[in-house]
Formats: sequence, C-alpha cells, structure tokens
Amino acid sequence: MGPIVKLLKSSGASEVHIRVASPPVYYQCLMGINIPTREELIANRMNLQELADHLGADSVVYLSLEGLEDVVKSKVNTDYEAGHCTACLSGKYPVELESKLEW
Repeated sequence: MGPIVKLLKSSGASEVHIRVASPPVYYQCLMGINIPTREELIANRMNLQELADHLGADSVVYLSLEGLEDVVKSKVNTDYEAGHCTACLSGKYPVELESKLEW
C-alpha cells in the first residue's frame, strides 16, 4: 500500500486517505486459516495514525465489525439466526478451545 500512496502523491495528489473494506484483523484464526501471531498483525502494532504515517497516507479507516455484520446479515434469507465466524476480528471464537494453539 505504501508504494501506491507514494505513487499517488508523486503524481500530484495533495492528500491520500485509505479506506479498508474490512475490520482490522487482531487475532489468529484457530479454525483453519494460517494467520500470523497477534504480534505480527499490524493492527496490534500500530494505531490508525501510526499506520497512516507508516504508509505515507493522510488517514486510514477500517470498516467496523458492526458494519460488516450488518451488511452480511442483510443478505441472508433464513428463518434462523445465521452467523459468520468473526473470531479473527473480535477474539470471540465460535467454539470453546481446550488450549490456545501456537503457530
């Protein structure tokens, strides 16, 4: 993302604002997707302004978890409460884990 911001600014953009179409990933996926440790995830290492500065952007904003859930649930036509795993975003895993897995 940093090189794209640099390219935009070198081409004359006076400001570059990054909008991420998902919530930040804070947690590992212990359900089967290999996601780095919490320490490696950028959302745990930098706040929004630090991330913007790191990328050379004027601002960075993520979609909220609530916004994601609202959009996804609005497209589900069921008679029961449907859900999607958001553990990597919220830290709330859909099943109780006997022990924390380390990658």
